[in-house]
Amino acid sequence: MVRGLLVGLVACALGMVAAVPALAAPLPLPDPKPKERVVDPYPPQMPAAGIGGQYGPAGGGFLTLPCLTDCHFVSSNFDHCGPNYVQDGVICRFDGTRAYAGNGRDPEATVGYATTSGGSDWLFYDGHDGWDLGLYYEQVVAAADGVVTYADWSTPGCSICSFGQGVRLDHGNGFDTLYGHLWRLDVRRGQHVSRGQVLGVSGTTGASTGEHLHFGVYHHATWSPIDPFGWSGPGKDPWAEDVGNLWLNGAAKSPVLDLPKVAAKADATGDAGTDLAVSWTSPGPGVSYEVTQYRDDQLGTTLLAGTSATSTIVHGEPGHSYWFLVTALTALGESDSNATSTITVFGAGSPNR
Repeated sequence: MVRGLLVGLVACALGMVAAVPALAAPLPLPDPKPKERVVDPYPPQMPAAGIGGQYGPAGGGFLTLPCLTDCHFVSSNFDHCGPNYVQDGVICRFDGTRAYAGNGRDPEATVGYATTSGGSDWLFYDGHDGWDLGLYYEQVVAAADGVVTYADWSTPGCSICSFGQGVRLDHGNGFDTLYGHLWRLDVRRGQHVSRGQVLGVSGTTGASTGEHLHFGVYHHATWSPIDPFGWSGPGKDPWAEDVGNLWLNGAAKSPVLDLPKVAAKADATGDAGTDLAVSWTSPGPGVSYEVTQYRDDQLGTTLLAGTSATSTIVHGEPGHSYWFLVTALTALGESDSNATSTITVFGAGSPNR
């Protein structure tokens, strides 16, 4: 079952330590055509409303979900009855739901307990200090603006220890976020990142039994874990370190990104009409471009990559048609690409359209 497979191992899933990049073992590439996952629409880790629902007072907060697409599948929740990786026999969800070892353990992952006696309504997992999201080799993004304080392996030379490859962000307001079990890192230590900026790609490195993202929120000074959902259950929060709902406007939502739009065109120029003037625009700071050239008898070839230029001249051969695809790239991802119209090169004295 996917729910069992995605529960991270408890053993050695503790704090990250300094690592030497040269010691990091190479990672296997994921299957380019992975098997389709079959998951419950609302797994038992969350109330029926799903992770994007409204669980606290509106207003305040600073975090958005660490993913751009549907990441409502939660495989393990934050255990308010002891998020310290110690098995005490009870798991407490932020809304007051409790699961006990005495009610029965999930046969596929014994750290998951039933919320009703003899039931199969498992809650995962005892002692967990964050949220496991079922991202399957998908982009992981920053939950808020911050500075990368760690981007490496949790344990030098060990690809099956702790959080594996991970990224830690200092948000400058007393809180850090951690993104663990990554397959690929796309940022470096000391780098400033913006909300929604891609940090890497999820995977199953470290102490993990399946592809997922460990997303954790911690006090910066003490590295004590806190639940971004806070506590909405009856009575006092069993975990005294919590500070309430930290989601932006009170609800867990993916960030809304304003990516640049590309305008591109190509015109024949010169006396012979065989030179093609390609130009493009895309407003916004920190934009670079990739330009791909297509010809009627050729596959697409990269003409420019990572350039800040907004025009180029291409020599075309008579008797062939050309068009160009331009993509704008920012720290928040790729924009929608825009293709120029097709131009057929006839040569001197002939129409060029």
